[in-house]
Amino acid sequence: MIKNRAARLAAVVIVAGGLTVAPLLDNGEATDTTLASPKPAEAPQFRMLWRRDEIVLAGHTVSAQHERDLSSVAASHFPNARVSTRFKPLGVVPDYWTDVSVRTLYLLAATRSAEATISTAGISLRGVVDNELGWQNRLAAYKSTLPADLDIAADTMTIRAGTGVSDLCERASSTFAPGRIEFEESGSNLRSSAYPRLDRVIALATTCQQLRILITGHTDTSGTAALNLDLSLRRAEVVAEYFVNGGIDRARLIVRGAGSTEPIADDSTRHGRSRNRRIEIALELP
Repeated sequence: MIKNRAARLAAVVIVAGGLTVAPLLDNGEATDTTLASPKPAEAPQFRMLWRRDEIVLAGHTVSAQHERDLSSVAASHFPNARVSTRFKPLGVVPDYWTDVSVRTLYLLAATRSAEATISTAGISLRGVVDNELGWQNRLAAYKSTLPADLDIAADTMTIRAGTGVSDLCERASSTFAPGRIEFEESGSNLRSSAYPRLDRVIALATTCQQLRILITGHTDTSGTAALNLDLSLRRAEVVAEYFVNGGIDRARLIVRGAGSTEPIADDSTRHGRSRNRRIEIALELP
């Protein structure tokens, strides 16, 4: 039995050494020939997604028994949900893999909606919960069962008791701020700090199904107006794709690019340009 997007744990490394042979040439001299090493094994990863009426289990498993255990817990603890599995038998995984994956699935059953990823980089978890104190107690108990060198990064949003979902969503449409979402210079690659902020949007949008998400991309003034407009739209599309991959219906997304026409900082400085390369997200009720 029994969490980046930020935890750390010892990686499992599979080393396949090359084979060196020394055939003789016609003149009797030897030459070294090194055969290519086999392709490294795929790094273990397991993902759990619990939203609305579906629980998805996808990733590397240890054995048929491991798969049966996961399916059994999903069926018993998510009784009204459709269980979808995409298991990938791997065999070469850390010793704790079976225990931690099953315990993580138990933990997700205490949320309203959640997503967890287990990998050799650690465990990341995001979700929406009903009771903050109860959740923290349960999370602490879960952490106590993990290997000493295995940390967990949990990002959850609490819907407080007495607060209706409609009230929460109405308030969120005008007050929710995910934080700064920035890009690398001259490209559409998100900075690593953006992912947990985007995850918060996904968590809220999963609960508030009626909310629409407005995604506006921005650039600094480094390029021409036309290039900046195109780049800003590509940046917005990157975020939109992340949301769709997180389970948000594309029809709920409104995507636009503003180029460099709406700066929020002095573009003559490196820091200012960094701040202007950004995404702005707004939530609205229809």
